[in-house]
Amino acid sequence: MTRFEGMVRMASGIKMLIGGSAGTAVVAATVAALGKLRTTHLITVTRQTTAEPEHIWPLWADVPARVRWDDGLDWIRLDGGPFALGATGRVKLKGQSAVRFEIIECEPMRRYTDRFFLPGGTFMDWEHTIDDRGDGTRDVTFKVSVKGPTALLLTPIMKKILGGALPETVDRLVTLAEEAALAGRG
Repeated sequence: MTRFEGMVRMASGIKMLIGGSAGTAVVAATVAALGKLRTTHLITVTRQTTAEPEHIWPLWADVPARVRWDDGLDWIRLDGGPFALGATGRVKLKGQSAVRFEIIECEPMRRYTDRFFLPGGTFMDWEHTIDDRGDGTRDVTFKVSVKGPTALLLTPIMKKILGGALPETVDRLVTLAEEAALAGRG
């Protein structure tokens, strides 16, 4: 029995002891608290590049065109409006059902985080950053974490999938950014 299953079993026991709607409220509060406690780091991938932020950022901001560099996507789109804090959309990963996402952090030319809303009240945060190294290069980093009631169940599956796919995805993004930088100089 996992720790999560043990806590759910304990919450069910509390419900039986208390009974009625008060017991249901205790169980609901326990499950909600468990979800808030489960943040799990899945993977971080960093690549060094000579591309400037103005060559990297447009690849992130052109949401429907991400399929050019992210092979894991069937499609992705914004609901409308610009790529900015609070923007929402839908994404369909290959072999998966479409899910909603929201941009929960956005500092143009530096960083953004989008949150994918998964079943069962669980969500996955994708943090994307461009950090200047001070030597004419930058680090492009993707950091992925999952939080919510099903995080412990998803973690081993997602680590395996992302561990194989995300490094190549970041490599393709960096290559396209460097090609855009070279084309802009020529």
